[in-house]
Amino acid sequence: MLQQSAVTKDEQALKIFTWAAGAASMRAAYYGLKLGLLRAISLAPTGLTVDELAGETAVDARYLRAWAKTACAGEILEYDAETERFSLAPFIDALLLDDDDFQYSAGLITNFAVESRLADRIEECMRTGEGIPFADYGREMVETIHAFSKAAYELFLPSVLLPELPDLGRRLAEGGTILELGCGAGAGLVALARTFPLCSVTGLDPDPTSIALARQRIESSELADRVHAEEMRAEDLTSEDAFDFIYAQISLHEMDDARVALTNARRALKEEGTLLITEIRGPERIEDAVGPYNAVLAHIDLFYEIPQALVKDGHAVGFFTAAEIEAMASAAGLRNIRELSLEQPLYAAFAAEK
Repeated sequence: MLQQSAVTKDEQALKIFTWAAGAASMRAAYYGLKLGLLRAISLAPTGLTVDELAGETAVDARYLRAWAKTACAGEILEYDAETERFSLAPFIDALLLDDDDFQYSAGLITNFAVESRLADRIEECMRTGEGIPFADYGREMVETIHAFSKAAYELFLPSVLLPELPDLGRRLAEGGTILELGCGAGAGLVALARTFPLCSVTGLDPDPTSIALARQRIESSELADRVHAEEMRAEDLTSEDAFDFIYAQISLHEMDDARVALTNARRALKEEGTLLITEIRGPERIEDAVGPYNAVLAHIDLFYEIPQALVKDGHAVGFFTAAEIEAMASAAGLRNIRELSLEQPLYAAFAAEK
């Protein structure tokens, strides 16, 4: 029999109000990003009054006053009563405005907005067991995924992952061919190309919006001579003995069938080539799914991963466990499969060879 925690009704009521306060802060942060309010305040050395902010952003002052009060209550902004000026709370500029910061968190904010728009549809899916096509989540979901992953590509890959694979780094420094599966909006392609300037880099993704953004990013980075993005599923890859390095950055669980994708990846690798997989490190057991981090992961599973898997009749439902990744890689014929030892708790990383 399950034991009930010793909490009071008043404590539970306060907890529910805390949930509502968190939602209010997420909404305030979203408006602050989308309307340019946070950016405008960040550029003002002494902060801005409501009227000054209205002048900078062309947003109605009456709405702005309510927004600013919400943002102050949520500790997004700070307020100087003497000057009536608002400024950003500590580290908010790095966390919400600097997409080069490893802890950049704007993806959580935009994700919440997409969730809000699709709440009724998710409810219906829960009743019917149906799914939602990726395209129906809209362009903002593409932006969300990019916000989640950009710093991981540009900082985590070269400074944390590749040092764990020194032989691979030395080989690629001399040139070679790289393939990214599920390249999204192209942040990884650019990061890989800059890390290995003698390599050619190819990215695959089945979403046309993502590929269009990736191609724009490649062009603007002046890398089109050796970086390419193609609209294709990993399950449709037919290359053989073509790539020195294949990378799947938090994308394996998004595949229609990860088992087929891994089999194709093995065939596409050159002999002695390396496959690197990173995934979100979720709990291996339901009893470990406690606390804010796991609450967010489980909700992403409910809102995004499961609807995606169901609409595609995909193999993946939510985030893979370490045991599942190792078993699928072994079944695909990959060898020397091992989980890398990382201090960073957010990601799990696995390497394997052909």
